[in-house]
Amino acid sequence: MNKYVYKYYRLSLDDENAVESNSITSQRQIVEHHLSTMSELADMPSKELVDDGFTGTNFDRPGVKQLLDAARRGEVGCIIVKDLSRFGRKHLEVGRYLEQLFPYLGIRFISIGDNYDSESHKGTTATLDIPVRNMLNELYSKDVSRKVKSAKQTQTRQGKYINAFAPYGYKKDPTNKHRIIIDEPAAEVVRRIFELTCADKGPKQIADIFNAEGILTPSKYKEKNGSKLKVSGITNSLWTNAIIVKILRDERYTGIFIGGKIEMGELGTGKRIHKPKDEWIRITNTHPAIITQDVWKNAISKRGKQTGQHGKPNTARMLYKRVRCGYCGRTMQYREDVKLNTYVCRTRFYTNEHGCTATRYSEEEIVSAVKTVVQSHISIMLDMDKLSATLRKASGQRASSTIKTVEELDREVLQLHASKRLLYEKYKKGLIDQTVYLTEREVLENSIRDKSVERETLTTKDNEQSEALNAANYFFDAFSQLHADKELSAEVVNALVDAVNVYGKGRIEIKFTFADKMEKALQALSESL
Repeated sequence: MNKYVYKYYRLSLDDENAVESNSITSQRQIVEHHLSTMSELADMPSKELVDDGFTGTNFDRPGVKQLLDAARRGEVGCIIVKDLSRFGRKHLEVGRYLEQLFPYLGIRFISIGDNYDSESHKGTTATLDIPVRNMLNELYSKDVSRKVKSAKQTQTRQGKYINAFAPYGYKKDPTNKHRIIIDEPAAEVVRRIFELTCADKGPKQIADIFNAEGILTPSKYKEKNGSKLKVSGITNSLWTNAIIVKILRDERYTGIFIGGKIEMGELGTGKRIHKPKDEWIRITNTHPAIITQDVWKNAISKRGKQTGQHGKPNTARMLYKRVRCGYCGRTMQYREDVKLNTYVCRTRFYTNEHGCTATRYSEEEIVSAVKTVVQSHISIMLDMDKLSATLRKASGQRASSTIKTVEELDREVLQLHASKRLLYEKYKKGLIDQTVYLTEREVLENSIRDKSVERETLTTKDNEQSEALNAANYFFDAFSQLHADKELSAEVVNALVDAVNVYGKGRIEIKFTFADKMEKALQALSESL
């Protein structure tokens, strides 16, 4: 298996460099120049990974995920970055990779700006310098985050629109990115929704009318007009109750600016905190109105108690937004009830195309089935972890045997080279003729080639098996903290389960977040048995 030098570059939206491409270009130039001075890495093939616009306060980045996956597959010989802050700003996590994972996998790590090379530090941070730099990077990131958050709060209090996308019915003012103006074709649809509601039409009826007339949904309309906003879900091309209700609830259509509804949690967590309605920032006449306050109030009064609840969704609930209809793929609607909480697919209300059922599925039964499967997987993983550890010990013994075989082959090759030199000396002294010399030289060269190929095949196979076992061991070890005999928390289940597809007749299909890694790990174990 070839090992690569991985060149990693990162740029955060919070970085002070205004021109992103120049910042990445600058990192690339520094790394390339440094590599040009390192003759020992000149023959090693290289790959490049870039995270442009991602914070360094966590490792939830596409590029760094690819890098770590490649490392666990044994494809990484060396990682090189401009400085440690490019790799990450959480000093404890960065330290764990530098001092534990990378040395364990035999990966060399180079940080040019920090004058750090694990080759000279023997896989540890050695002095206080690198840990201190990591802590400073984290503190700097937190300081930048506070400043950015403060700036955004100030803009919000001033009534400046700072969201990436304008609400349906509006578009960004091309002359002022913090202001929205009316997008007339979409605004006409918004007005019609309120008019139909005031005429006693319900959300389902309005959705049916729009679907029959072929009116584009908000996501499809934005997509047609070149917006980069991506909305997942198989029914994003159909008008639904939820879309209509969302528009009816939005008071911004009356010209009122509403901000501060969501606040980001601790840096690097990605957590979003939904603030109470009485803490929202409301400013009148910041943008043109599509409907009047009277029309909005009339529409709300027509809906009565069906206006829904504003507040924080229960994102900590087990299987939150993970239960999907197996037929259409849409996230199923969760309904709380005093007697029984259920899931139901609402696609059938708008189309029969996918064959969705009207069955309400018990949350308790779905959760119970998922827990049983998750617990069995955890038990399997714990057993596999033990097997992996055993095989690693056997691998160590095999590696020792391989080393002895390789050493023997090396001695034989040296002897063959010596025989080749003696043969040449005999020929030069006239002790043998040219025909004999050429014939015997060919035999010796064939033997040297065969033993060299045998040595290369042996070492390559042993390295691949060892690297695969290392990656498998790392994967299974991640489950060692989970115990099958304890009650599974929503946090654990949600981290392990990507989706639960529900079909009729009690059939469910569980998709795990770790499926690909598990398959590779099991393959590594099976090949080592």
